Amino acid sequence: MIYVHQIGTLNCNENEEFDVKAAWKAVLPKSIRRTDRYIQLSLLGAYRAVEGVKLPQDTALYMASGQGNLAVVKRLRDQLYINQQPPKPVDFINSLSNTAGFYVAQFLNIEGKNLNVSRLGFVVETTLLLAQNDLSLKKEKMILLGGVDERQKSRSFTQRTLGISDTTALGEGSNWMLLSAEEEGSLASIEVGKVFLNLENLKEYIDSLDETTKIAFGLRCEKADIDVLLQGRKRFNVSCDFYESAAIYYLTTFIVSGSGELVFIDRYKERYRVIKVKLPTA
Repeated sequence: MIYVHQIGTLNCNENEEFDVKAAWKAVLPKSIRRTDRYIQLSLLGAYRAVEGVKLPQDTALYMASGQGNLAVVKRLRDQLYINQQPPKPVDFINSLSNTAGFYVAQFLNIEGKNLNVSRLGFVVETTLLLAQNDLSLKKEKMILLGGVDERQKSRSFTQRTLGISDTTALGEGSNWMLLSAEEEGSLASIEVGKVFLNLENLKEYIDSLDETTKIAFGLRCEKADIDVLLQGRKRFNVSCDFYESAAIYYLTTFIVSGSGELVFIDRYKERYRVIKVKLPTA
């Protein structure tokens, strides 16, 4: 069991345009040099989570992303194979997996572990499980955990990379939570399921829940399975277009506007994982 103490969200659906440079300039008039849009999204989301909070210097930083900084990878490809030129030094540096985490840690003046997890399927669950284990084993006292994915200009490139249909609406986000093992003063508790479930196992799990528990489904869940699993229970709906780390936006939205308990169900390649969020009683 881990506890959420601060949250910050930045979510944009496909029909929304977001000027991250203007939003960042409102926070910090002086720009941070050598950053691209992905890094700026990371900075802004993290800032929203801990604005006005003095973090302990040993706070760890864990970042989750389905595709990482895909835009810089695409620029490097173009420079090398289309323009037949060596990569620009700034792009080469920003292509490293935890460069965004470095900038966030530097801006917030924290020096703990800096971890980046990037994968398709269950990236949020994997990162939260790492945080849950490290906090329970007292390897870390406090973890700032965020999920960041940037919407790319090329829809087809992004859809092929993520393995989703060409009709799926694409969003982007930078959503963050400050976590610890201490319950006092927390906004909610989170427990990450440690095992994969098949559809039958998941149905049995849902049958065991209190009937007041709300259920939310990740963006890779299929409608046919949702209809089977919901079984007349109350569904917690969130307006969110597809990006791999959107699960954190679901969790933070429930923490802000929900009540009681939520079970978030995610799916990848016929396997399921669950995250349970519980809000404190009044």
